[in-house]
Amino acid sequence: MKIDIKKEIKNLGEISDDYNAFLIDLWGVVHNGLKVFPEIISIWEKLIDKRKEIIFITNAPRRSKVIKKQLAEFGISSQFYKDVVSSGEISWLWMKKNSMDANVKLNCFHIGPSRDNNLLEEIDILKTKIITKADFILNTGPWGDEDKLANYTNTLDKLNDMKLPMICSNPDKMVIRGESFMICAGLLAEYYENIGGKVDYFGKPFSSIYNHCFKMLKEKNKKKILVIGDSLENDIKGACDQKLDSLLVTTGIHRKVNNNNHIDIKKLNDLMIEKNIFSKFFTSELVW
Repeated sequence: MKIDIKKEIKNLGEISDDYNAFLIDLWGVVHNGLKVFPEIISIWEKLIDKRKEIIFITNAPRRSKVIKKQLAEFGISSQFYKDVVSSGEISWLWMKKNSMDANVKLNCFHIGPSRDNNLLEEIDILKTKIITKADFILNTGPWGDEDKLANYTNTLDKLNDMKLPMICSNPDKMVIRGESFMICAGLLAEYYENIGGKVDYFGKPFSSIYNHCFKMLKEKNKKKILVIGDSLENDIKGACDQKLDSLLVTTGIHRKVNNNNHIDIKKLNDLMIEKNIFSKFFTSELVW
């Protein structure tokens, strides 16, 4: 299969009138972890003027309220979007329900930085550093931003020996922060599955996060909903699985397909064929 070059768009304005609702990724589309990409604010202003519904859908392993605060610090106020749905929020809702259903307090072994501790707030689950006391693993990513998978294999092997189930609150395997690649919870979860561990994923491309978004949207016709993201394996696959149109933005994890700020069609074609995941539209950056 080859990409139809007609599906490359130069700006979002070309297709915005065809959709009433937008499910938009954050990291890699709106910001790079350090700063907002150019023209992002003006795009939201134009979408709001057109009375479009905007939900930010992100694989951030933190509560949605934490992401909203971060967006405000980036200069993106709540007036620009309907809501934020994070993989962390979907994880938290699942853990809250299961902790309420349990007859005893559950203990979790948390793999992840302290900034993700909000996933264990307002919930009847205890955090333990002792593996033998844990009932399950909460995986929100590496403890350190510079860590590699090799730093975790021994710990994951021991956890698997205990037959502990894992909750992965961020299916992303890699992310770009500024100019640097960082591993994410999805890479640790992939290793855990490969050695025989049981993993429950929350976030894109899995259905629970989309079902949560659909409940919030006034627009119920899937043909009028556009997904915008930078990851074929998460954003675009999730859109395909939900029968939604998608726009791949190559400013994020797949930016190697760009050549002097333009998409190398052959590189992108080869990448989509390799992963067998195809977006309806693609663009080198999100502009109006």
